[in-house]
Amino acid sequence: MQAAKTFRRIVMDSTGSNNDYARGYEVYVSNDGVNWGSAIASGTGTGPVITVDFAVQTARYIKIVQTGSASYWWSIHELNVYN
Repeated sequence: MQAAKTFRRIVMDSTGSNNDYARGYEVYVSNDGVNWGSAIASGTGTGPVITVDFAVQTARYIKIVQTGSASYWWSIHELNVYN
């Protein structure tokens, strides 16, 4: 994002590649793109649209780390951030 924003939800959407969703994930935020701290959320995806809610954050950068595995690729067609 061009500047720090306040948000509390992200939605990872891989519709169109329905088997390519994150089997496991961790979400991190940063204001400088270098210092990430601890994960603000983690979980297991069960389908092509994954909604992740967490405590309100204010940050400029979001990093999603794939922690699961499957015989399919991992892709995100759309990443939406909500307050």
